[in-house]
Amino acid sequence: MTVAPPAVITGFHNEADLPLRLGLVIDTSDSIAKRLKFEQGAAADFMQKVVTRPEDLAFVIGFANSVLLVQDFTPDHTLIAHGVEQLAPAGGTALWDSVAFAADKLANHPETHPVARILVVVSDGEDNSSTATAKEAIRNAQRGGVTIYTISTREMTDVPDSQVGERALKTLAELTGGALFTPGSVRGLNGSLTDLQQVIRGRYLVTYKPASFKRDGRYRAIAIKAEKDGKNLHIYARKGYFTSSSSPE
Repeated sequence: MTVAPPAVITGFHNEADLPLRLGLVIDTSDSIAKRLKFEQGAAADFMQKVVTRPEDLAFVIGFANSVLLVQDFTPDHTLIAHGVEQLAPAGGTALWDSVAFAADKLANHPETHPVARILVVVSDGEDNSSTATAKEAIRNAQRGGVTIYTISTREMTDVPDSQVGERALKTLAELTGGALFTPGSVRGLNGSLTDLQQVIRGRYLVTYKPASFKRDGRYRAIAIKAEKDGKNLHIYARKGYFTSSSSPE
């Protein structure tokens, strides 16, 4: 397959200079009851360090059998921390429903300028309660230009079967241009969140006009390559995008 270079690069922004739209999604199912309190403290501290400007907005979602929005879009650290504190363990795990809901929320928030749309999911990757599928959740994120970073709550001592959930989290992140973080223990969560903080503020937004573009609503695969000192670098980026099916005004 021939890959055509873009006709023109129309924009190049360091996302540290863009308003942040951040959704935090935390698994509150019964399986994480013993470590939820620690996760809440780490998550609240992370949000305070990442949401740093008045134009940055964040929301908080917890999920068990269903999806619960505990704090809507706000730049207020106190409200964000309060939302995280409200989370309580209960029931099963509706991971894909929560991702689909959060991705739609980020994508549909009205904007007048470019923004960085980021979703952070803290979970073991298991799902036993969703009506949405993994494919649908990923597609929602791809259509909305939402990048997902996942943090596995799986312990190193967990049974091998739990690796299935971790693989799901990895797929979710990679197909939306994000990455999976695996602390390996609840005590390692702070370190992963610190690393993620640096990653979020070190991203770039590149806009371009394709060499051949049709508004047919189809998915377009993209490939980004970079090298340093003659060696290829690993790039975390979206694997493609969905074109609009509507005609330009």
